[in-house]
Amino acid sequence: MSMINFEPAALVLTIFCLIYSLITKRKQYTFSFESFKSIMLNRHFVFITLLISVILSAATSVFSVYLQSIATAELVFWQYFFHEIYYIFHDALSTAFALYIMNVTSASAGRGRRFFLIFLIPFFVSEILVFINIFSHIVFYMDDEFVYHRGPVLPVLYVIGLLYLILAFVYFFRYKKAISHADSRAIGILMLLSAAGVIIQALRSEIAVELFAESLTLLGMMIMLEERGGYTDAVTGALNREALISTTRRLIGTNQSFNIVLVKLTNMDLFTRLFDGREMDNLMMDVAAWLTSISSEETLYSYRSENFAIIYQRDPENRSTEAADTILERFGKEWKSGEATLKLDVAVSIVRIPIDISTTEDLIEMLTLGDYKKGSGSRLVPYDEILASRHDREIEQALRDAVDNKKLRVWYQPIWSVEKQRTIAAEALLRIDSEMLRQISPEVYIPIAEQTGIIRDIGLFVFEDVCRLLQSGHLQKLGLSYIELNLSVYQFMYDDLVELFENIRKKYSIPVESLNLEITESASTSDAPIVEQTMKALRDLGYTFSLDDFGTGYSNLKELISSTYTNVKIDKSLLWKADHNDNISSLLEGLIRLIRSLDYNVVQEGVETVSQLERTAASGGNLIQGYYFSRPLPENDFVSYLENEAKKAFEAKKAVEA
Repeated sequence: MSMINFEPAALVLTIFCLIYSLITKRKQYTFSFESFKSIMLNRHFVFITLLISVILSAATSVFSVYLQSIATAELVFWQYFFHEIYYIFHDALSTAFALYIMNVTSASAGRGRRFFLIFLIPFFVSEILVFINIFSHIVFYMDDEFVYHRGPVLPVLYVIGLLYLILAFVYFFRYKKAISHADSRAIGILMLLSAAGVIIQALRSEIAVELFAESLTLLGMMIMLEERGGYTDAVTGALNREALISTTRRLIGTNQSFNIVLVKLTNMDLFTRLFDGREMDNLMMDVAAWLTSISSEETLYSYRSENFAIIYQRDPENRSTEAADTILERFGKEWKSGEATLKLDVAVSIVRIPIDISTTEDLIEMLTLGDYKKGSGSRLVPYDEILASRHDREIEQALRDAVDNKKLRVWYQPIWSVEKQRTIAAEALLRIDSEMLRQISPEVYIPIAEQTGIIRDIGLFVFEDVCRLLQSGHLQKLGLSYIELNLSVYQFMYDDLVELFENIRKKYSIPVESLNLEITESASTSDAPIVEQTMKALRDLGYTFSLDDFGTGYSNLKELISSTYTNVKIDKSLLWKADHNDNISSLLEGLIRLIRSLDYNVVQEGVETVSQLERTAASGGNLIQGYYFSRPLPENDFVSYLENEAKKAFEAKKAVEA
């Protein structure tokens, strides 16, 4: 008889864990098995098996101790019976524990039926030894006084149990990177607690502490690993973003291949104005219930409002494709919500791990992406489109970092006058001191800055930096009349643009004639009233405008004739094509003459060769911008460029006079 018996406490504690786990009615405890392998891979089923094994082990141990205290010949059968039951379930504990640790770390994922059969061989050996004990008495026996004694092969059962415990430790340390640091530390402590109970009772049989240590371990696992209340979406009942990340971290950490089907409801904003909160919640629950019905083997995740995910591990390519087709087919039909009939649109994507994404960090970043490129109706979104959205997000973040960390720079490209044979102006161009953005054309990141609103901060920075450069008056003495600044149509959307520009200009005491604002044709032809109003307000203050990129996309002669511009900049693509196409060459020459006849300056962009310079000048183009004279230059180099040009002009003048 045990002198110190903790097993009644273990019994009570484990019964509490089992009842709590089952009455919470969490989705993970709704079991549906298709095969032996699916049973072995279901960590939640293994956890329930652990609880039941501890309960039956503790209960039979308590009964055995009690019968030992009142032992008689009539009760010997029951003594053997309860001890047999005890060992049957007690032997299952270490096996189930090792399997649970393997499932938690996903070390068991991808293992075949053969692996699990080999894994169970020691367990089957111990169970056979227990079953034949009724005849052989090699595990335990009762003497003539009905006192319990350990048999000669009982140490074998402890060795097998220790083997599974060692296996659990090996898989835990090998794959612990697949789980979070906090979970890893907690599991390690709980495993040591369980091992301590086994070792103490193996060495001191009179201290029945093993089951109590295991029940405490299970309580800790239930709280930290099994209880999913904090991992459940309150509306749909699906597991939430944290649960999705936890699962994918384990799978990626153990080098598993799987697919994730992402489902995004794309037109829910149409219904938020029509339905109250409860009706919208009911609609989301209906969608979640249907998605659950088509993925009975898999778990549904709701990782963000109106966004769902399903993970496919078994035959991922075929099953994820079938699921995507099924979803698109269903969302091609109407949905009922109360008395309303709705047409819901979805964007369905299939992400392959590790082909498309190989790290948890990349997956988390992808899940935080906003809308994909707009498209009507339900559709399959290729991963390339997701990747493009991700790339845009990376550029957006790099732009924000550049603004916050003062990495914006202004470079200047000279504008040369045919008449005066020298530089009379320059265009201010944004450059960013960022390793990522240095490799990307402004034609790529400026549209992203416009769409995200970052263009507001960028535009104000460029305007102020130009004013700072002009403040000394040195450039004006070198013959520079003005600097052109690009103005995005998106900057017009802010009604304080004029006020902010004027505050900066007056701060540096810059004459308004020293600044020329450059807008594209798309901005000049915008239907937004605020664009026209802001341009008028700026013109009234003395600002002049250049029309940029004329001859591409939005060419509108009516706009050109009816508006007032100082310069019209002809896009470089026309000039370059004119080198190889006589029709375009004639068109370009006629366009330059037409603009000059309206008394506008023509700035020809992209001039790189002598022949291009001569063609432009012969047609009447009077201002030249391009690599023939200079690339865009940093501020100091640009000032040096003007100084050298002035010096050469002065020396040439002296030579003529001499």
